[in-house]
Amino acid sequence: MLTAAIGTSIIVTAPLPQGAEASPVRASTRAAERVAAKVPTPRVVGPGYSTLRDASNYHGLATAARDRKGLSGLLPSGVADDAVEMARARAALEQCETPFAKYKELVALQTSDERTFYKLLRTDTETLLPILYTPTVGEACVKFGTLTQRPLGLWVGLGDKGNVKKLVRNWPTNDVVIAVITDGERILGLGDQGANGMGISAGKSMVYAACGVPPSGLLPIQIDTGTNNKTLLQDPLYIGLRRERERGEAYDALIEELVSAVRERYGPNTIIHWEDFAPRNAFRVLRKFQAKSGVVTYNDDIQGTAAVTVSGLLASVRAINNSDITRQRVLFFGAGQANIGAAELFVRALQRRGVDEAEARKRVWLFDSKGLVTRARAAQLSEDKLQFAQDAENTNDLATAIARIQPTALVGAAAVAGAFTKQVVSEMSRINEQPIIFALSNPTSKAECTAAQAYEWSQGRAIFASGTRFAPVEYKPGVTFAPGFANNAFIFPAIALGTIVSNAAEVTPEMFLNAAEALADSVDSKLFASGAVYPPVDRIARSAVDVAAAVAFGVDPSSSRDKWRQRVSDYIKSNDLYRTL
Repeated sequence: MLTAAIGTSIIVTAPLPQGAEASPVRASTRAAERVAAKVPTPRVVGPGYSTLRDASNYHGLATAARDRKGLSGLLPSGVADDAVEMARARAALEQCETPFAKYKELVALQTSDERTFYKLLRTDTETLLPILYTPTVGEACVKFGTLTQRPLGLWVGLGDKGNVKKLVRNWPTNDVVIAVITDGERILGLGDQGANGMGISAGKSMVYAACGVPPSGLLPIQIDTGTNNKTLLQDPLYIGLRRERERGEAYDALIEELVSAVRERYGPNTIIHWEDFAPRNAFRVLRKFQAKSGVVTYNDDIQGTAAVTVSGLLASVRAINNSDITRQRVLFFGAGQANIGAAELFVRALQRRGVDEAEARKRVWLFDSKGLVTRARAAQLSEDKLQFAQDAENTNDLATAIARIQPTALVGAAAVAGAFTKQVVSEMSRINEQPIIFALSNPTSKAECTAAQAYEWSQGRAIFASGTRFAPVEYKPGVTFAPGFANNAFIFPAIALGTIVSNAAEVTPEMFLNAAEALADSVDSKLFASGAVYPPVDRIARSAVDVAAAVAFGVDPSSSRDKWRQRVSDYIKSNDLYRTL
């Protein structure tokens, strides 16, 4: 192989054919010889070319020090600042006709110009979050095989067992503080998406960044152990392993090796965020690593959803003339990880207010695919469901269950579209002057009911929140409601920020309850009047600072909340990307 330096560029050539000799001939002659000999043409690779493909260094026409970076001639003559590059990105988005087209445009920006992407995400959070996160990220996962962007995270497959440390060392940044890990088996309400689940790990990481975690500190990871989605297995564009899911020891060993490798490279306090595992593994994996001393870990589907749900319940009872949370009776429609996590945290909230555990559990009812969860079904119930089984007659009709139980709140997280029928909402409204109705399933196609339906069928009396964002609803002339958006994005970035600044050695249920209470306290009377029980989306970044301070204060109350709030702000501004925002 011949290598020659020419100015600031390097020419790397392939070896000449056997017996050929290098000679000082004209370039055109040498080129002709190479064509005849079928030798590849030399490629000139200069530092500028590399910079153009380095998203952390390339900033469009706002890229500084062009001469030093070897970019002269590789960029147009015009010079711009960050504001112009952000305006350019907004103009490109305006040309996109669908949310998914906007998603692709934004991901292309992220993988080419990180600074513009993250500054845009921080300033235009309300507009961009529904594109990069729920609900559009669900469509992105389904169509992930059609995306051609550069890799968004780290891929760890069954065949990598024994070499995971090497894979983790391949990740280009050295300051990771959060690893977002999914196995893609239960993506939102869409089920098993296999390796396409990378879209959700990347989306969660973008939310962290929007709330102030440095982008270089985020590591999205997709564990690929196969998929049971037959459509994907038959799709020629599918990007993952073409086999049914591994559920045995090999699965557990791969996860164990991955967590060990991440903590070895980035430190024992690296946060392990579990995302969109199926219930059969979600609780088991979380509890396994919670039991290991020093592992800082949580599952957002279980604990993040729980906190945002309980926050909404706390805010709702304040909206109802400051009624007492301890007097509420909640019926959870769906008994998967989201609602069981919420039920457990709701019990803790009641205990914190003086209700003993046994009595608190009597205030919680579950309704699963087979109907009301009762002790008569004890032999068929999982341990998690059994904790909430009640002494009552079973029924598989939701409206009948409501009539019997008389709940003050109905929380849906079963991904059964339309489950909250007119009869169901009317029954809740007959029992309660202001029924609390949360339709938390997402994406929109899986919602138990729409905001408009909840308001119409309750005669405008429902306190409604949803897991997918609905536009304001004009109930009647002069009366418009702004539905609450029960999004985990209000919780998990704050948990992480509070954990990081307090140097917490573990993430406890109390930290999630502190986050829920702090978020509920941030909802003011003006928001209540509009029908909302959560802050607006454009406040997510500011809310994260306040909620993180409450989380950190719970870990270490020796400093005031104000001091913790300042420490969270200082941590965010320590990153050059966010210092000027």
